[in-house]
Amino acid sequence: AVVSTQSTGNEIVRNGSHRVGAYLVIYEYIPGKQLVNSKKEPSFWRKLGVLTAELQNKMGEVSYAGFVREHNWDALRAHFTLQHTGPYFPSELIPNVQIDSVIEFSKSLESRLSKFSKQLIHSDINEYNIIVNEMDEISIIDFNDVILSYKVIDLANCIGYMCMAQGSDLQVARNVYEGYKSITTLSTEELLLIYDLIVSRFALSVCNGRSQIEADGANEYVVRCVQDNVQFLRWLSDRGRHEFNAAVLGL
Repeated sequence: AVVSTQSTGNEIVRNGSHRVGAYLVIYEYIPGKQLVNSKKEPSFWRKLGVLTAELQNKMGEVSYAGFVREHNWDALRAHFTLQHTGPYFPSELIPNVQIDSVIEFSKSLESRLSKFSKQLIHSDINEYNIIVNEMDEISIIDFNDVILSYKVIDLANCIGYMCMAQGSDLQVARNVYEGYKSITTLSTEELLLIYDLIVSRFALSVCNGRSQIEADGANEYVVRCVQDNVQFLRWLSDRGRHEFNAAVLGL
């Protein structure tokens, strides 16, 4: 393994009472390819759901005393970020999503989840952070965005990204959830937040991406992500909360 120090940019890492501007990243070779542009059988997505739950259980065993980390992708802090990037939201392209509603949802999250326990979560389980080898064995990589938060946020991110990556397929989302719940049971109250958590995550991604493009110029990766996220968010909001909850969560 190679240990490297990376700048956190506009993120904040606190070690006890000291604010530091870098953190350690451990790199290790994992054979396989990123999940990007890969079509898989239903059993694969259930296996990914299982792995997501098992990873959460392992991360839940890690002590987080003195660990506080803030970054622009944290669902609990989305309302702070969107105060600056919210004007970049393309309401004309996604008429069923109101950025003010996303901000209000983010403001309410902490109190709505306060009865549940926080733990360290990956917070960015997307198709670029999943490695699959020739035997369809799955590895989750890139722990640069680990934060102290709630398990349901991790699950929502995973479900949203897998659904988008597979051509906006709610059955893929359902299979991920089926695998997950075979290991970990979340309350109905938590599950009913998943649709809005996904909308919030992708709205945040669109706003942050468009803001970055204006500030730094067009970047092929960022431009593609923004386009994909806009298309998915429009599709998801057209389906609506009721259809999503019924098709994915059985609620």
